Amino acid sequence: MQSLLDEFIMKLSVKTLPNNRNYKGEIFHYTALRNIEPILLNSCNQIVLWASQFDCLNDMSEGTIVEECYREVCRSLKADNQISETLYNLLSSIKLSRNETFLVSQNGNVKAYRGEYTTYIASFSKNNDLLPMWNYYSKGDMFEGINLGLDSEKILSSFPTFFADGKIQVSINSVVYDPEEQQQIIREFLLDIIEKYEEKHESSVRAIVSTKLTSWKMLFKQKCFSHEQEVRIIVKIANKWNGVLPVKFRTTAGYIVPYIELKIDKSALKSVTFGPFRGTESQIGLQKKTLSQMLTSNQYRANINVSKVPVRY
Repeated sequence: MQSLLDEFIMKLSVKTLPNNRNYKGEIFHYTALRNIEPILLNSCNQIVLWASQFDCLNDMSEGTIVEECYREVCRSLKADNQISETLYNLLSSIKLSRNETFLVSQNGNVKAYRGEYTTYIASFSKNNDLLPMWNYYSKGDMFEGINLGLDSEKILSSFPTFFADGKIQVSINSVVYDPEEQQQIIREFLLDIIEKYEEKHESSVRAIVSTKLTSWKMLFKQKCFSHEQEVRIIVKIANKWNGVLPVKFRTTAGYIVPYIELKIDKSALKSVTFGPFRGTESQIGLQKKTLSQMLTSNQYRANINVSKVPVRY
């Protein structure tokens, strides 16, 4: 027999469903040149990236944008007479969920497990040549950055064991910075919920909205970070099975940051781009040739580029 939650979900548009669509295309991981060794030339014979625990990221406002944005949209819908007082009271009282549903495979059977989880983030950009991003990796008047272009679909296909047992969820989603766009996304979502709502679906609405809010929590950021054009690998691990991937620790700027290693197939690497380079054409050519030799000898096939940002110092 179909549950009320399943019945309500079947009524909703694809955009309204709890999970966000995965980003498709090449995404670019900016990093210091020295990190090319642990990322590409490690003993795992894979690309190894670090995903940091969500609540330890450098943006102190992480996760705080969506709730107020959501309340504002609810107030706006009420002011425009698009929802009743009763429905407004229902929607405006919904909080972000602390739980996630994992479809876990055990002994050949798939069972739904709902519980608390920990989120880890690995950051990329949509653009492979952004001066604000290169500035993170400048030293004196020199740039020591590089970015690695990875195929997002190849990244996801590198994690079959994660999806097989369901204890870990992996998605790749783009960040939204513009407050008006954030509100429009929420507004369209709620209008679909409102259109399909019946009183018997109150608990279903609470479950769907709280889950959607939590997913947006990872993706709504302040406009001042929009220069990053960020795309994120988002990894959710059910706390019940938090040992399924070892948690490691690093220090940065006086903080201890928990992280996990993401091991990605070498075929995901599509390009490598040097940051702004002050050398001669001959020196640039030599660096590209050396990098090509390094990649080829380690079974990588990737295009090699140099930033076109025309900075002198």
